[in-house]
Amino acid sequence: MTTLNHVMKANAISCIVFGSIFLIMPAMVITFLSADIPAPKTIILILGIGLIVNGLHLIWASLKPIPSKALVLYFSIGDFIWVLASISLVLFGIWITTTAGVITTLTVSAMIGFFGIFQMLKRKDIGEC
Repeated sequence: MTTLNHVMKANAISCIVFGSIFLIMPAMVITFLSADIPAPKTIILILGIGLIVNGLHLIWASLKPIPSKALVLYFSIGDFIWVLASISLVLFGIWITTTAGVITTLTVSAMIGFFGIFQMLKRKDIGEC
């Protein structure tokens, strides 16, 4: 059975993995996403740091026996903001213009959106606390 803590840990792992990729190889990420309208390297590095910090915070929260509703909502809203920002960048052709970049961005976005939804549903299953 998948628990809230499992979903939060999976979300954390994805944040840490992508954050690490952004920090270790920002130039490759930039080129993969767009050859003609590249994202500034500083933005990719800041996103990398933010993702790692968020991932570590998610791990901490997932270790709580029952994370508070506010904490779960905080992480889910962050996930939904990521999805909205990703879709907006793709739709407006900003920083994400290669076919592989668009497909990867939308796939990762869907995964992050599911994390946000599942976190909220699993927290609701636990009930009031």
